[in-house]
Amino acid sequence: MDHHLYEMKEEEKYGFINKQGQWVIPPMYKRTSNFSEGLACVKTFDNKRGYINIHNEMVIELCSAEYLGDFSHGLAIISLNGKYGCINKNGQFAAAPRFDSIYAINSSSSYSAEVSGKWGLFDRNAKEIIKPIYDSLGTFSEGLAFFENSGKCGFIDEHGDVVIKSIFLDVSSFSGGLASVSLDGENYGFINKLGEFVIPPKYYQLKDFSEGLAGFRTKTGGKWGYLNTSGEEVIKTKFQSVWAFKEGLAPVESKERYGYIDRKGKFIWKNAFLVAHEFYYGLGRINFDGEWGYINPQGEWIYKPKGF
Repeated sequence: MDHHLYEMKEEEKYGFINKQGQWVIPPMYKRTSNFSEGLACVKTFDNKRGYINIHNEMVIELCSAEYLGDFSHGLAIISLNGKYGCINKNGQFAAAPRFDSIYAINSSSSYSAEVSGKWGLFDRNAKEIIKPIYDSLGTFSEGLAFFENSGKCGFIDEHGDVVIKSIFLDVSSFSGGLASVSLDGENYGFINKLGEFVIPPKYYQLKDFSEGLAGFRTKTGGKWGYLNTSGEEVIKTKFQSVWAFKEGLAPVESKERYGYIDRKGKFIWKNAFLVAHEFYYGLGRINFDGEWGYINPQGEWIYKPKGF
């Protein structure tokens, strides 16, 4: 049985519902985030901040924190007094707040962090893995992370060895074995892990691949469509904006409203919502004129906005 809970808003209060659309944690919070690894960040109306479990128990309280991130690979990024660190699920500091910034938690529980304007890689206990020598260092995805020095970007492995030289003006993380890059900041294509273009740099803008499809558009102000990993434009350019495919569906914008399409470009919901989010653990969250709701992959309501 799926016990995942979903963030829900009702009358300016936040709580959580289950996959059947039933309230499990009533709307009682000023702010919430989705559950991640069994914990969710919340803020109460008397300004307490911390993490609750699925039983609505505040198991970690950090009222003085300026930022509380979601848990990922056993750690959550937090900030205190303008510095960043990481806590574990017991609320203990795995890394005391001493960094200027932390990018994201990698699958190995390492993270890219900024020290005095330079970025390096550190393990879960804040031990240095790669010296902070980069102007920017991304999260590791599929074994590689992008880095930037002197305005040029490339990719390194987890040992700090350069795998793809820094010849690009702009890059994204690898997804599905491909990363979008640009040599001139204007024309984008996809490279493989050898740094070879497999989809030529002829696009004005690209999204990352997800479930084998990536959003693209060919000119500024142009419509969006989707291409596959062979570079074939499989869904025509007809949308104002597009998001990633998750669980076979993607949110798209058309005529100032949002809906969902399947992998063939067919609408499941067309131009119905003020906002539509990517699917998450089997449900898609929508906003219908200020009210939240959830649908399943068949396009059926799980939680229907009262005003719909």
